[in-house]
Amino acid sequence: MSVGYEALGFTANPFNSNTAEREPEIAAYAVHPPYLDRTEQASRTQGVFFLEGARGSGKSATRLTVAKKLFTGRGGPLVVPLTSFNVFKPYIKNPLSLDLFATQIAFLVSETLLAWLSTLSDIEKIQIQPPSAADKNLVSKFISNFYLNRSESSRVESASETYELIGTALKTQAGIWVEKRWDSVTTSIVNIASMLGKKYADLDIGDPSSFAEMVKKQKGDGFHDPIYTLKKAVEVARIYGFTGVLVQIDKVDETEWTGSDLSAAASLISPLLTNINLHEIEGVTWTFFVWDEVSNWIRGNLGQSVRFDKIPVGEIIWEVGYLLDLVSRRMSFFSGDKVKGLQDICEPGTDTSAKMQELIQLTRRSPRQLISALDHILSAHIQRNLSTPKLLDSTALDGGMDSFALKGLKDIGMLDEARTISKLGTTSFVTKDVQDLLRQGTQTARGRIDRWVNNRLVVEDGTRPTGGAGRPVDQFSVSDPRVMRIVQRGL
Repeated sequence: MSVGYEALGFTANPFNSNTAEREPEIAAYAVHPPYLDRTEQASRTQGVFFLEGARGSGKSATRLTVAKKLFTGRGGPLVVPLTSFNVFKPYIKNPLSLDLFATQIAFLVSETLLAWLSTLSDIEKIQIQPPSAADKNLVSKFISNFYLNRSESSRVESASETYELIGTALKTQAGIWVEKRWDSVTTSIVNIASMLGKKYADLDIGDPSSFAEMVKKQKGDGFHDPIYTLKKAVEVARIYGFTGVLVQIDKVDETEWTGSDLSAAASLISPLLTNINLHEIEGVTWTFFVWDEVSNWIRGNLGQSVRFDKIPVGEIIWEVGYLLDLVSRRMSFFSGDKVKGLQDICEPGTDTSAKMQELIQLTRRSPRQLISALDHILSAHIQRNLSTPKLLDSTALDGGMDSFALKGLKDIGMLDEARTISKLGTTSFVTKDVQDLLRQGTQTARGRIDRWVNNRLVVEDGTRPTGGAGRPVDQFSVSDPRVMRIVQRGL
């Protein structure tokens, strides 16, 4: 396969990864969208900021870009990513308590601070010891309660995100960090924690009875309520020279119980959104990176409990020009500036401008999906022409888009449903049309349509008159561009 990419002028596959977390050099070819500056500015300011966008629109890439820019060590914020929610699973049948969130965030503050300390030389560690007995006592209690008391399994689960952020954001010469020897990093962190505090117990936040005991111990050590705990987290960060704490909340719709349940995803973060007092803690900044369908559900179902009138909101909207620039930058970076765009790897006469517009529409202006589609198209073309590498043409591009649409729907178990929709022969229909196609009753036909709606293949878009005296009936139209392609091209 590498020979095929070389034949097209690339040193490596420019579309090999569509996930920001797996692209350490992304800053070298990332596009600078307009919402990035606003997110960065909001992340420097105490309070709250809410960024919403479609899946694959670049929310996590934005979060990581901001984190890497702001997390520079002393003199800047301590950046804490809250991106794993498995510890909350035992509690989801009831509204999540602020104690649970405060304890987890305090743990992450401890973990991030200890990981940062482990990157310093012994001399640097000595130079930044807490200056007073009161500070030393606070650090000791904080590390003891929120880090050392946590069970090892709970610590291991959250560590990778913190380690990756520090490893890419901070310039460290520590061998274990340069070599990404995470076992050694963990040992170093635990050793530092043990020097700063003491272990009272080995408690698991994922066990409700264990968590209750943990909270009891925390309150016995003076951490008497969630807001107080978060204020102390800021104090501890500032003892070591950080300006405050930046909490980045992301991936709320990527757990096993929220991936296809908007209400579950909304419930996961609603305690943090509804409590205005949290947003007013001096030294704490909250930034949310949320799937737009989750935020729409919150607006429609949580009413006035979430004060969006008091929460600055940004929306990720990718204009076509930015997406074209994204593709161009990747191609240029992975070809040593030899390939500037799709036209440079296509046969002369290919209308690459029209094909790129078609591709952007197929992928719903999603950077992640656009990168995935181009990866699919190039890989399929190279596979077909291994013996005699050649440039792409319209046939290769059309075939690649067709197979990308089919594969995408197959991967989510919706290909048969898409082909059923295609048999209607139209992109707009009513229940009677489906009833006639399936030769089944109205209730069964409507149930099938509801399934299509729930899987976001179609949307309800108004009503259609019946032609008689009866009331108008609901009308539906194809909304998934992959299904649209199957209908239009008879795939």
